[in-house]
Amino acid sequence: MSYALQVGVRYLRSKKRATVSVIAIIAVTGVALGVAALLSVMSITAGFQREFRDKVLGVNAHVLVLKYGLDFDEYRDVVERARKVPEVVGAAPFIINEMMLAKGDRLSGVLVKGVDPQGITDVLDLPHQLIDGSLEGLRRPGAMPAIAPEDAQRGPDETSDNDLDAFLTGLADRPLEDGIVAAPKGTPDAPAPALDDEPSTAPIEALPTVHVPSPEEMEAALNGATLDALPSDELEDQKFAEEDLELSGEPEDVSALPGIVVGTTLAKNLGLGVGHKVRIISPLAGVDTSLWKAQSGAPQSREYRVIGIFEAGFQEYDSKLVYIDLYEAQVFQDQGDTVIGVEIRLKDIEQASRIAKDLERDLGGGPFHTMDWKELNHNLFTALEIQKVMLSLVIATIILVAAFNVIATLIMIVLEKRREIAILKAMGATDASVLLIFIVQGAAIGVVGTTIGLILGGAACAYLTAFEFPLDPKVYLIDHLPVQTSIVEFTATVLIAMGICVTATLLPSWWAARMLPADGMRYQ
Repeated sequence: MSYALQVGVRYLRSKKRATVSVIAIIAVTGVALGVAALLSVMSITAGFQREFRDKVLGVNAHVLVLKYGLDFDEYRDVVERARKVPEVVGAAPFIINEMMLAKGDRLSGVLVKGVDPQGITDVLDLPHQLIDGSLEGLRRPGAMPAIAPEDAQRGPDETSDNDLDAFLTGLADRPLEDGIVAAPKGTPDAPAPALDDEPSTAPIEALPTVHVPSPEEMEAALNGATLDALPSDELEDQKFAEEDLELSGEPEDVSALPGIVVGTTLAKNLGLGVGHKVRIISPLAGVDTSLWKAQSGAPQSREYRVIGIFEAGFQEYDSKLVYIDLYEAQVFQDQGDTVIGVEIRLKDIEQASRIAKDLERDLGGGPFHTMDWKELNHNLFTALEIQKVMLSLVIATIILVAAFNVIATLIMIVLEKRREIAILKAMGATDASVLLIFIVQGAAIGVVGTTIGLILGGAACAYLTAFEFPLDPKVYLIDHLPVQTSIVEFTATVLIAMGICVTATLLPSWWAARMLPADGMRYQ
């Protein structure tokens, strides 16, 4: 079989007709361009996947523990259980709600995320994303968890209004009013006293006489009265500002305000800087979603001091996300010392699905349920994976077109070498040997084209990585073209290119192997 390899390579260098060599060069060029394009596209799509994953996981943890309802008050126990898992790096509670952020007359809708300053460093990448300021001052000294409104209104010995059994028990034990004697237990109810049939003859006191002035008397009184002048607009504004400050109970000193961390794009849009004062407005804070209260309260608003500006590199986060203290977020949630969920960071993100299921089983299921990062961002990463596959298939058609040049090259070689094939068959060459001769020629074109294509594609990827081709973050969510070149992309490109080239050689090689010696010598 070794002679088949020698003959196959020598047939590519046709001395009789230069046309075959030209077509072979064209085939090699087509394969090289297709491989370079395929490697570049696969590296770019892999870069998008990596960039989106890193940006998303920098703001969100690997596993979330959630609870149905609004009474997630046992979050401390969940955090302790999660930290005991060997694969867990850190765990911390969080609250996230949609609100509005205002500075002067500028207003923007934001996602306010309440975090624990002590546990955020083990869960999120926020400390590494800060470009200005720090996290010091995120929680004010002496801050305490929020108290539910119903707990604040009733005394320590009173029961909740929602506990019907406790209310009825307390009502039965409450002492009766004066003049009312309870019937002994086990005795029949006493009959109600009969009403008197005759009306009472007691005298009725006369009503006092009230003088109602006539219109003429009212007009005369108004004409003779002296009215004070209305206050000026400046005085009214000053008075209203003093009343607002008194009602809000917030200090005039900005340094005493609780801290807030905003994204870089949001800071540019609102003109914010470290030390500036902003106001968070919660339009739904006074709305009772349970429809249990008699009336809803007014929307809440509180002032904060900007202590840091972060850049996550993801436009959606840099323009919409802000961080405040967990206890401050509980005030807006108006549910007492409760949270939305617990976020967990792992050593290996690929184990997120398994650990999430184990943790949910350990918590007993029921109202608790877990979500891993793939499930939380399923639509995004599924779309990226589909995009990668479809683009790879489209670019692979370039190699498929080049494969037709390989077929044309082999067919012309077969037509040109009919006599040589006949002599080899007459000397005892088997069909498999002849088949291998032409498969070697097609594979040689594929190897040379793939090698050149990998060099060109690698150079293009290196250029894009070094110079960071800019992108519009409002459209693509990131500011530059991400490129990730790894052994996976190189291996996949080589397998696709060689698979197409070798497959293209089967038809002309089979035709040459089936040729009879008499057919090759008939026209010579």
